[in-house]
Amino acid sequence: MYTSAFDSTRETRMRLMVQVYLEPLFYQYHVDLNLFAYRHSYERSCPMFQGKCIDDGITLVLIGMAGQSLDSDIYYPVVWSKYHDQQFGYTTIFANRTCLHFSYHHSRDDKIVDQFILQK
Repeated sequence: MYTSAFDSTRETRMRLMVQVYLEPLFYQYHVDLNLFAYRHSYERSCPMFQGKCIDDGITLVLIGMAGQSLDSDIYYPVVWSKYHDQQFGYTTIFANRTCLHFSYHHSRDDKIVDQFILQK
């Protein structure tokens, strides 16, 4: 839905369509976490809505850092992007009714390089 990477016109149109038509529904129905993997890297946002960090927003996580070769795109510094990485890795998620713990590990050494907790 969002990326701080420079992208092509086709990707920009697709991303904008998702932002216009799906993001309001996700927010209306209190979706807390959106995982997507179109790009081949890792990026996590703050809880956000319509490009702005807000307390009750949606945390977006790009988890495309496994499988095919990683992208070599240019990623721009933006306020909502809290962590970005272009290395092979994997994620783990532990959740119960009130808490979700998410962690991102580098494949080469299993080191946790990003993590967050969402609570209800």
